[in-house]
Amino acid sequence: MKKNIIGKSILGVLMAVAVLGALTGCKSSTNPAATKAEPVVIHAATGGSPKPFTFVDSSNQLTGHNIELIKAVFDRLPQYKLEIEVTDFTSIFAGLDSDRYQIGVNNFAKNESRKEKYLFTDPIFANEYVAIFAKNNEKAAGIETWDDLAGLKTISSAGINITTALENYNATHTENPIAIEYSDEDLVLQIQDVEAGKYDFVLMDKPMFEYYQKEFNFNVEGASISNTLSKDLMAEPFSYLIVSKGNEKLAEDIDKALKEVIEDGTSKEINLKWFGSDYSPSY
Repeated sequence: MKKNIIGKSILGVLMAVAVLGALTGCKSSTNPAATKAEPVVIHAATGGSPKPFTFVDSSNQLTGHNIELIKAVFDRLPQYKLEIEVTDFTSIFAGLDSDRYQIGVNNFAKNESRKEKYLFTDPIFANEYVAIFAKNNEKAAGIETWDDLAGLKTISSAGINITTALENYNATHTENPIAIEYSDEDLVLQIQDVEAGKYDFVLMDKPMFEYYQKEFNFNVEGASISNTLSKDLMAEPFSYLIVSKGNEKLAEDIDKALKEVIEDGTSKEINLKWFGSDYSPSY
């Protein structure tokens, strides 16, 4: 009887060990499948200007149209974790070349040299242009097309979409080009230089001018420039995100999410917040 009890006890212990082992084995086999993959970190770079597309606010927070839009895009891409860094404008390209950055976010225009080196997403912003003149400048009268700007003097920053359009115009109008002085000045200072008569005009995105005029009330006026010729000068009068070569899948995923952001009205909300009008591209 005693031996029988002992035998049953030993048998019970062995069965418990077997069950525990089986449970442990089940847990071990299912654990890898249950582990969620970590999101891939994507490094984006911006120059932190021009306002209101990208800038650092009074609370030292990076914000602006482009910044809110790219965040909205990546909210729909849980497989990625977006990190944005502010750097010098020229350093964006060096970082893309080395793949230190996978994305450049700075209201970029598309041109042939950039197309050779980088990937472009679908358009994120539809541009319209105005030439800004001092209110007392007689040269502002009758400005409607790019040809009306020929022979005048302007100020612009290297590498931005506006300068690309100016350079493309001059390349096909060598007999009477627009005189461009390149500057790293903030747009506020550029407008003030035009206001003071140092330059005939400065070319700007229409929504950007409207934003600046509300904030600073410059003594200037804007003349709308024909958008038909703008398309000829810039191939497409849009702004884009730039993606480093080798990241084709990332560019495809961004395009898919960007389409959702435009179709569900998020892009429109962001545009209305910063410009009061919707400049979302239509696909």
